[in-house]
Amino acid sequence: MSTMSKPTSQTGKRVSLRGQAYDTLKQRILRCELKPGEAVTVAALASDLGLGRTPVIQAVDRLMLDGLVEVMPRKGVVVSAVSLEDLVEIIEVRLLNECRAARWASERITDKQIKALRENLKTMKKTAASRDVEQLISLDSAFHEIISHATGNTILAELLGNLHDRSLRFWSLSLQVPEHNDRVVEQHSAIVEALANHDADAAEEAVRNHIAAFQSNIVDRVMRR
Repeated sequence: MSTMSKPTSQTGKRVSLRGQAYDTLKQRILRCELKPGEAVTVAALASDLGLGRTPVIQAVDRLMLDGLVEVMPRKGVVVSAVSLEDLVEIIEVRLLNECRAARWASERITDKQIKALRENLKTMKKTAASRDVEQLISLDSAFHEIISHATGNTILAELLGNLHDRSLRFWSLSLQVPEHNDRVVEQHSAIVEALANHDADAAEEAVRNHIAAFQSNIVDRVMRR
């Protein structure tokens, strides 16, 4: 049985049991450890997490609001399916917001943030070679988070964080295609260079190409196979 310790947040405050359950289950869903369409019971989740039923039920309620699970009669908790319609909506909103974020980041990014992006890219190159998909997803999330914060707009950073969360399940599927991992590294490299040169047009174009490649890979290699 997999049990959880009692983590604290970044502010040092103790996370509630329902918070622990929510965070753990959300990550398992987003990383496709709990697969789209998979049915589980509250009792099984509670046992696996080493928690009581109440915090798990509360976590499931939050996950329903996020659109990540449904509660169905005689099936229990069902992980929401992913669809091309979901992908199209996510891509539309990402293009609208991330292209603007790229322009702002190119104007406001600090030397420290550029260094962090280069370090991330260096590690990603090594990870792509080893085909460690889980680590690639973590590095990709961190990469986009740095850029989000480089915009200097906390509301936009929060919005982009939510969009990337919603993209994670697609990333988990997309990065199963080995050659796509190498292309992601190349695309990230183009984004870093544009930001380092404070070139807004190049940064926007690089981000647009990166998102378009993500969509193409999902549609052509994963969703239709």
